[in-house]
Amino acid sequence: NKTGCPWRYLPKDFPSYHLVNYYYNKWTHSGLLEHINAALRSRLRQRSGRNPDPSGAVIDSQSVKGTPESSIDSGFDGGKLVKGRKRHIVVDTMGCLLVVSAHAANIYDGKAARQVLMKLFVLLQSVKIIWADRGYSGRELFDWVFTQLNCHLEIVKRQKGHQGFHVLPRRWVVERTFAWLSRSRRLSKDYEREPRSSESQVYLASSRLLLRQICHNQIAY
Repeated sequence: NKTGCPWRYLPKDFPSYHLVNYYYNKWTHSGLLEHINAALRSRLRQRSGRNPDPSGAVIDSQSVKGTPESSIDSGFDGGKLVKGRKRHIVVDTMGCLLVVSAHAANIYDGKAARQVLMKLFVLLQSVKIIWADRGYSGRELFDWVFTQLNCHLEIVKRQKGHQGFHVLPRRWVVERTFAWLSRSRRLSKDYEREPRSSESQVYLASSRLLLRQICHNQIAY
């Protein structure tokens, strides 16, 4: 997952492709990789002196180029000029991944937010405030989050008079997480045939990052 190494370059004593692929698909569809990420995140939060379940979260999306293999549920993001899929993620205030949803890039953020936020609140009911950028503004989404999830959606806006790059409160956390995840070569594009597999690759990359933080960067892989 980290290097995107071709299968033929792996050691000869590595399990067969069919066996590994069988368990990968099984863990993907059972949600095991998501639960592993959640367990590691809770442990890291506790070691940092925080509650295992966060009360605040940040949402954002990233459009990534697709490949011929990822033509299912693919679209064109007219704003970013990217043909492929979007990775919609929600992180806590430490930048730890909570949930991810992969979908066609032509679905705008305000519409796709409902899907990823429903996944969040199936997993966690402790979140009371969600920070987002202007792509999620709109009374309809604000009211839906409040009535359906009993949560407050706060739009973080750029201050007037600022030009060029400017670090926005809370918003920089999710951007940093995207930067961390992008270090995994498998995530440089969307190589996965199914969106569910795309989500699993993000959970795997996130779990590796969480393990390194728990072990104080003593893990070399």
